[in-house]
Amino acid sequence: MAASEYNHASFEVTSPGMMTTVQDAGRVGFQQYGMPVAGPMDSESYYIGQALVGNTTPVGALECTLLSPTLKVHGTCIVAFTGADMKPTINNVEVPRYIPFICHDGDIISGGFSQCGVRMYISFAGGIDVPKINGSVSTHTKAKIGGFHGRPLAAGDEVPLKDCKSQDKHICDFDGQINHLFNVALFNRGGRECHEPLRVVLGAQAKCFTEEGIRNFSNELYTLTIQCDRMGFRLDGAIIEHVAGADIISDGAVFGSIQVPSDGNPIVLMADRQTTGGYTKIGTIITADLPRLSQLPIGDGITFDIVSVEEAQEIYRAYAEHLHNRIQLAEQQSQYVFTLS
Repeated sequence: MAASEYNHASFEVTSPGMMTTVQDAGRVGFQQYGMPVAGPMDSESYYIGQALVGNTTPVGALECTLLSPTLKVHGTCIVAFTGADMKPTINNVEVPRYIPFICHDGDIISGGFSQCGVRMYISFAGGIDVPKINGSVSTHTKAKIGGFHGRPLAAGDEVPLKDCKSQDKHICDFDGQINHLFNVALFNRGGRECHEPLRVVLGAQAKCFTEEGIRNFSNELYTLTIQCDRMGFRLDGAIIEHVAGADIISDGAVFGSIQVPSDGNPIVLMADRQTTGGYTKIGTIITADLPRLSQLPIGDGITFDIVSVEEAQEIYRAYAEHLHNRIQLAEQQSQYVFTLS
């Protein structure tokens, strides 16, 4: 058992992956001023990662899309991988997700293309040391704010980590056998865990759609198109017919809101969504299903299941309790940090 300080650590980006950004819990409380929230697409994987490295408050981590970055560590740090399965490696040795590892000066963190899921999170003890904007380090690339100069990471970037003190850690040798360390209780998801419908609560604007439109929405298969990014997922499928037009006076938009423009194909608003929108919204995907949606690849098919407000609230209570228990377990796991033998 050892207590250590990790100071003046950083990592150098050798290869940035397809899109790697700094994200924390998001820029909350500023939408009234037109400031988007940003934050993690898969908040569940993000929060579990924070707990695994011993961060008691949410700080900056890396959100990696489809392809892992390659990073050279300067100094010493504690790291954990959660979310999509990009086969993460340390010094070319594949390491398991959902387990904290210690990296030393010169170590290389890398991985490959995702085998399951879309977004992997790399969390660091102490967090990534970049300036806060409106109380958050989350990157919003369209606004060019937050994170590392408001943009995805690029080759040659030198990114500092915050100093931190880690108490009472058990340092354990990793023998290279991934299955020996696989933490079944913490593993949440990394993509398709079966094609269960995404559950939706209809909103006040549901009256703007015909009965046939709502029937199509709840019964037909929709496909994630190539027009999917952190701002929104555009879907293709059966037309959701309006009673009249698609335009409304702009009103508030939340993570999971489903806009339907005039072409009748839905758009699900995601983490980097605008603060308001002028298209009719048929409903909102419930919180418990958003992490699963965020990990679905382009071309995947999804269906929707309409639930009541009361059902959604009951689902959320059970989901929040389950997530809380897993975060507590991750906090316990954080006491056992592994190192390559």
